[in-house]
Amino acid sequence: MCCLLLSSTNGPAFNAGRSIWLPGWLNAVNENSNSLFLTIGPGDFLVHHAIALGLHTTTLILVEGALDARGSKLMPDKKDFGYSFPCDGPGRGGTCDISAWDAFYLAVFWMLNTIGWVTFYWHWKHITLWQGNVSQFNESSTYLMGWLRDYLWLNSSQLINGYNPFGMNSLSVWAWMFLFGHLVWATGFMFLISWRGYWQELIETLAWAHERTPLANLIRWRDKPVALSIVQTRLVGLAHFSVGYIFTYAAFLIASTSGKFG
Repeated sequence: MCCLLLSSTNGPAFNAGRSIWLPGWLNAVNENSNSLFLTIGPGDFLVHHAIALGLHTTTLILVEGALDARGSKLMPDKKDFGYSFPCDGPGRGGTCDISAWDAFYLAVFWMLNTIGWVTFYWHWKHITLWQGNVSQFNESSTYLMGWLRDYLWLNSSQLINGYNPFGMNSLSVWAWMFLFGHLVWATGFMFLISWRGYWQELIETLAWAHERTPLANLIRWRDKPVALSIVQTRLVGLAHFSVGYIFTYAAFLIASTSGKFG
């Protein structure tokens, strides 16, 4: 039994730790003149505060949504309107975007933002460490253009060229996933920004043109189509935003890493 314990000098874990996966780890733990932690600088300081902002904002939205889910001083009878409602009309100003669903909906955006910041930070830091160029992160991570130019653009250049007029390479599948993710993500804003009246008028215009087209008017519908409600469009927009966001960044993460290190 003692051979299975990490403290046993005869155990496989101890021997593997000395020779295979982390040589010298025991000496490093007991050494007083070095540190096992990565050195941090101004960029790390800024990112840690950005992550703290995202965590606090997400938590605050969820707490507010939970505490005021059934009623608040602004709208004491909120529970009578259900889990999700767009607004209670112009008679009571300020009743838009305060349902429990809206709190969840907004918290998901902040959650995705925070996860993105954590992953951006972790990925860029480790790419520069693995390449032996940690000074790039230390110098470029202190301003926004550094993140856009030296992290996102520099690391996506290989991905963008995964499929070009000269042929394709091993990154082409990730290049297509990258483009597809952007398409799904961008389509979400069509639902998040344009409200129901715009879509209803657009549908009525299309229906009018359909009914007056010689061949198209052979196909009829039982009930004239109507636009999605505000709550429904938010759900569709949120789904598009989340799925597109994950697909886009997953393709970037995998391709930019494998393109450098194989």
